[in-house]
Amino acid sequence: MSPEVNVSRWRLFADMTSADVDVVLAAAEGRVLVAGEELFHENDAGDSLWIVRSGRVEIFKAIRGDVDRVLASLAPGEVIGELSFVDGSRRSAGARTAEASEFAVLSRAAFEKVHRERPEVAALFYRNLAAIMASRLRTTNELYREAVIYGMEATGAAALKLADIVEELRPTTVHLVGGTAITGRLLQMDHNAAGYTLVLKADGSGRLTVVPYHAIQRIDVT
Repeated sequence: MSPEVNVSRWRLFADMTSADVDVVLAAAEGRVLVAGEELFHENDAGDSLWIVRSGRVEIFKAIRGDVDRVLASLAPGEVIGELSFVDGSRRSAGARTAEASEFAVLSRAAFEKVHRERPEVAALFYRNLAAIMASRLRTTNELYREAVIYGMEATGAAALKLADIVEELRPTTVHLVGGTAITGRLLQMDHNAAGYTLVLKADGSGRLTVVPYHAIQRIDVT
């Protein structure tokens, strides 16, 4: 990494002194990868946090076969693999370098030693990591909301104002083709391989019902 890069300005090291940052980086393993090299695959086991020190990394999800979709492009100062680092779960997506890149790879075992010996440093580090995860979750939620609204517009459901009904959790009766009806509160509209569906929560019992969009005759809102 170039000596002029000030890592203390990265979100991961916010409000940490240079000495604090050195403690964390000293516990990490340095790695250098060439362009197009994979850090890990989706569903791989792993518990290490990859800190991008230089270069650029693509996060991607496999679609089918050798086809994938790039979800994000990460620059120096960003982190990769935070979910597995926190809970030891399998990788939720794959990661590969878009150009030659340098990393600091921090394993959970190595960080446990930091936690034991320098708990105040570990606390600041975890706080910053939590803020990064919260920011990414907000972004994911916003993308999901936009995708649902797009699905409503594409199917003509926007005209029914379902987005407003979902947000307000208003009592709703869905009349089905065939004469039956379901009453509850509309929680969301989902898109899956079978098409679009509504999810209702019944008043009283709290039972969830998934209704295929093509089976709906009309919707009454109280």
